[in-house]
Amino acid sequence: MDIELIGEILAKLRPYVSIIKRESGETLWIDEKLTNLLAVDFEPRMNIESILGIKIRDLLKGENIKAEFNHDKYYLNIIELTKKPIIILYLTPIADYDDYETRCYCLEKIIENLNDGILLSDKDGKVVIYNNAMEELEKRNSKDMIGKYIWDAYGYKDINKSEHMEVFNSGIPIIDKYKAHAYNNGKPIYKLYSTFPIVKDGETIGVYSISKDETKLQSLLSETMELKRQLMEDSKGLKPIKSNGTRFSFADIIGSSDVMKELIKVAQSISWLDNNILIVGKTGTGKEVLAQSIHNHGKRKHKPFIGINCSAIPENLLESILFGTTKGAYTGAVDSPGLFDEVGEGTIFLDELDSMPINLQAKLLRVLQEKSVRRVGGQEIYQIKCRVVSSMGRDPYKLIEEGKLRQDLFYRVAGYILYLPTLKERGNDLFELVEYYISKNNIAMNKDVCFITDKLKEIMKNYSWPGNIRQLENFIENIMVRTDEEDMYLRASNIPDYIMAVMINEEDCSVDELRQTLPKTLEQMEKKLIIESLDNNKWNVTKTAENLGITRQSLNYRMRKYNIKRD
Repeated sequence: MDIELIGEILAKLRPYVSIIKRESGETLWIDEKLTNLLAVDFEPRMNIESILGIKIRDLLKGENIKAEFNHDKYYLNIIELTKKPIIILYLTPIADYDDYETRCYCLEKIIENLNDGILLSDKDGKVVIYNNAMEELEKRNSKDMIGKYIWDAYGYKDINKSEHMEVFNSGIPIIDKYKAHAYNNGKPIYKLYSTFPIVKDGETIGVYSISKDETKLQSLLSETMELKRQLMEDSKGLKPIKSNGTRFSFADIIGSSDVMKELIKVAQSISWLDNNILIVGKTGTGKEVLAQSIHNHGKRKHKPFIGINCSAIPENLLESILFGTTKGAYTGAVDSPGLFDEVGEGTIFLDELDSMPINLQAKLLRVLQEKSVRRVGGQEIYQIKCRVVSSMGRDPYKLIEEGKLRQDLFYRVAGYILYLPTLKERGNDLFELVEYYISKNNIAMNKDVCFITDKLKEIMKNYSWPGNIRQLENFIENIMVRTDEEDMYLRASNIPDYIMAVMINEEDCSVDELRQTLPKTLEQMEKKLIIESLDNNKWNVTKTAENLGITRQSLNYRMRKYNIKRD
């Protein structure tokens, strides 16, 4: 048996290898990497005890033997060959991340300690991994799950009902599904999860699911909302929050245009009534400011005002937040009042109601019809006494036509409808708002801006402001950041290039031009082209006609038609 050849082959497979006689511990061959690690001068037939400080009998009977060399710890592993008088010894670093087993061990520990539930099934549908978080979510023991077919583990008794096998066969993941697969004392345990195939070299070898503990997410959302209501002043120096949870009143609405005066007059007159109100306005027009102003002007002003953005919260959590939960309704659920409970006799503001899913709209409709609410998972009914103010960013009648808004819910929330005008429709309110934001940013940026150049005024006046007041606030802040401390003017030259490009492009093709009929638009373009050509040719009609590619007589005709005369 060529010991040296065997040793060289082993050294290519694993580092730190030696070949030893089983009985005596005599070293027949040793890897050069091992001698370098141990810093020994190897001589033929040295005993392993003199090299490692460990007797051969301890190596033969020990498991997971560890040793430390050069401040690193190693496992001492042996391979015994049947009916051969030799053993193979090799060292593996305990923290060797190039080692496959070490990496697997680390990944298993990570999976065990994740807050999200992890379930892995193999190609046959047997559960391979069921981590601690999954045990907590589903109130099950991993010992009762691992090794079982997933459909048997969950009591389906039918492979065709297994989503894991569905994903295995189709290769198509299931994203953000909300469903109960497990039960606790007869109650379904709902969770949010996604399921993905594991593909290796083009072949699906398994499927895994990641399940979220939505109870923790809901708790965080509730805490965030509570902090938002309790926060008295933010870093930008906004108006302090009143004890009822609002910041704004009608006195804070800036603008003296006729359309705003009329809106405020109507809003003030209905603020004393109990009817529900729907505010319709595009993004950034100030829907919540108006809602808070209505609340603070009416008889409920000493009661709470609670606002919630219906588009910012997942559907399953939104229902729990609005209506509350009962302990045991789902995993980790506790007795918790919903916003309809918390607001009492105050005002609840449902911002962006049009983003609420249709099935949840049906539940909201029932609450508004019956003037009562039942918590998720509960039986007890609570009466509601609040006023509901809602907002939408689009025309509700179009939303109804598109099937995105229930008509019966619309009539429930729209006791009165208030349409907020866009910034473009408010005329000179634009510059009243500009003055306010300049004053606000002067304080924040320690500047002394007082005026706006005519060029900047013209650009702002011609722009449509699709983002309305919110966009204007951001626009002024961007310019003032670029304005010198000594400069008292806001200038067009301080507009960021990317913003200027958008504004100029829109000006070149304004909405008003597009609304005209095609013949009228073409006539305006033709007139503009003729005047520019005449100016370029110093009003020489013959040269202008040549440049335009028409006869002199034709040019004269068009000049008379469009009343083009030299000043």
